[in-house]
Amino acid sequence: MNVARFLDKGTLVWTLTTSGYKYLTLNLYRHLEKAGCPWKLAIVCADRDSYVFFQGQGISCLLYPVSSIAHPSLLLFGSKSFEQINLIKLEVLNAFANTPEIQRCIYMDGDIVVARDFVPDILGRLEQTPLLFQCDEQTTCSNPCTNCCTGLIAWSQGADQGIFKMDNKALWLIKPEDQVWVNRKLATIPYAALPRNLYPNGTFTSAPPEAMFLIHYNHLVGTTKILKMKRNDHWIIPYL
Repeated sequence: MNVARFLDKGTLVWTLTTSGYKYLTLNLYRHLEKAGCPWKLAIVCADRDSYVFFQGQGISCLLYPVSSIAHPSLLLFGSKSFEQINLIKLEVLNAFANTPEIQRCIYMDGDIVVARDFVPDILGRLEQTPLLFQCDEQTTCSNPCTNCCTGLIAWSQGADQGIFKMDNKALWLIKPEDQVWVNRKLATIPYAALPRNLYPNGTFTSAPPEAMFLIHYNHLVGTTKILKMKRNDHWIIPYL
């Protein structure tokens, strides 16, 4: 996939979407516009339906090159379709990690709401630690974090050390989740967790921190995710 039009001084910020996830992704996109982010989010569409949707919205996007599946509804955690998307996500993460033009890469899930431009903060942190994750622990964050969230990842070129590469299918099948896969590979790799007050996960959705750059509505499934966003006035699109 050619990401040249989305690169901002060597930095790529991207997300992965499907037909069933397209409204969450559009909500993310509109929040980026509202926050005045000067860079362009690269939306990688895993199916043609979502690609056509974003084209119809006048939003530039990318079609996953071997797309042949359709996911018309929100994917249930642990389902076969969820596993398929996890594999596509790892494949694209690995591809971008091995693209020399991408000097710094930030991946974000579509169920994230952005309050203000976080890229300058993350780029500054990458100068200290070139591989960063959102912390996905339930209460406090250990040092190092013991449950890194693959819904928000940032790295400098080469710092990933191949953690996204699918090189052991038997191990993958034991628990086919991208977050489990990546955390298994972090034992010998330098990384850091982003501050929870600035990059809170789903445990904070009932009381979002005022200082946050963004908030990730993980830990919620199906329509409960969107209902929580609406309660927090974080759903800003005229759908659903």
